[in-house]
Amino acid sequence: MHASTDEMQSEPSDPGRRTPITHLRSDVSVWALDYGDCASSSRTMAKNRSLRGFGSDMSVTAIAAPKRTVEASSAADAALREHDGVEYPERHWIAQSVWHGDAVRQATDALRNHFRDREDVLVAMELAVYYKRGDDTVWLQPDVQVVFGVGRGGNRSSLRVWEERKGPDFVLEVASPSTAEKDARDKSLKYASIGVREYWRLDPEGSLMGTALEGYALYRGKYGPLEVVKRPGGGKYLRSRVLGLDLRTQRRDGATVVVFADPLTGEEFDGAIEEASRGRQIAEQRASAAANRVAAAERRAAVAEGRATVAEGRAASAEDRAAAAEERATIAEESLRALEERLRSLSSGTRPRGRDS
Repeated sequence: MHASTDEMQSEPSDPGRRTPITHLRSDVSVWALDYGDCASSSRTMAKNRSLRGFGSDMSVTAIAAPKRTVEASSAADAALREHDGVEYPERHWIAQSVWHGDAVRQATDALRNHFRDREDVLVAMELAVYYKRGDDTVWLQPDVQVVFGVGRGGNRSSLRVWEERKGPDFVLEVASPSTAEKDARDKSLKYASIGVREYWRLDPEGSLMGTALEGYALYRGKYGPLEVVKRPGGGKYLRSRVLGLDLRTQRRDGATVVVFADPLTGEEFDGAIEEASRGRQIAEQRASAAANRVAAAERRAAVAEGRATVAEGRAASAEDRAAAAEERATIAEESLRALEERLRSLSSGTRPRGRDS
């Protein structure tokens, strides 16, 4: 049983009621929460932020995982993290096809960008999840996972459920011909056993599943279909209460990818859009830096021109002073010649005369 963006089928749930998961294996060290716990713990926080205009009064606030209880002492935490002699290596991943890889990367990029300001949210692609302490032969490797409350710092090579006291909150598996049946049958049981609150499946080819996108919420230890909502204009989405987002699919370059939408604003985003946005930001930053360099060069040129103008002014002043000095010299020379001429005239007029005999 599933819900998809191609159907308006939904199943009512009872999010306010706490129901334990009773099917967990006793040899698996996990701390699992059912979907009802999470919804109940967030009711007070979200009760005034209900969706308007979409035919539903359900809160669209992302439901954060409950915090660890204060009863867990530091000694107990240290014991949980104590090395047990098992390495728990990183696991490698190869995209099954170009479309498979595109769908995984776009969903990861979109969610990382969406939660970029949340230091307590880990968004990971193909990160190994070990859920049985002491056994490194048992692990899960979701295509995309979102984990609240563990922090995204550092370079993780795996997620260990017994250390974090929780598993992923949101998991997206992108189907391929070799994994589609396993994703539907085996992985859903394992994800439920470690308390993954929402399990999603995407068909990037359009021929591997009955519908392009399926979403399930954990309730009473089992997965049930997520709510389908309609937007003004006829668009259909599946609603993720864990993420606080609506999801739909869209064909892009041949592949089916996930498009995310904010239920409050209606704004849509996906990995390709975010990548293009980052490209535009980089181009704008480069253009701004180039403009700054041009402005700095223009300022330096203006300063040089100012200095040249000052030098030219000083040169002109010096030339003016030289011309004035030459003019004064000419006047002085003319005055000197006039004096000499007068002296000669005076000298000739006073010459002594001889006696008469």
